[in-house]
Amino acid sequence: MMRRCLLFLITLVLGSAIVACKPAFAVRHSLLNETPIGTTFERVLKYCSTVSLNCAVSKTAGFLNQDTGKVVGVQSIWATLSQNATIPLVKSTVTAYWGFGSDGRLIDIWVWRTNDAP
Repeated sequence: MMRRCLLFLITLVLGSAIVACKPAFAVRHSLLNETPIGTTFERVLKYCSTVSLNCAVSKTAGFLNQDTGKVVGVQSIWATLSQNATIPLVKSTVTAYWGFGSDGRLIDIWVWRTNDAP
């Protein structure tokens, strides 16, 4: 009985995670459609406002891409796109980062998905 319950829980966790998560590359693709490479810093801020994102700004630093370990750009904007409980006690967060060159134009977008659990 215990083994069956454990198997059920594992299946539930994996199934919930798959259904609840749009892949980061798909989110990035959607953001690139709205804010393509070369978009100005101000235009990305306007996009944030238009879609009611609470965007944070750094005019003095790019963002650290955790996948590559490299800093992207010299200015950045970031926002939490979603935050929800995928299963009890597990919180999934999707954050987008826009990196800009010294000319104030977008050079890359990175989408970071994190899962927090006790």
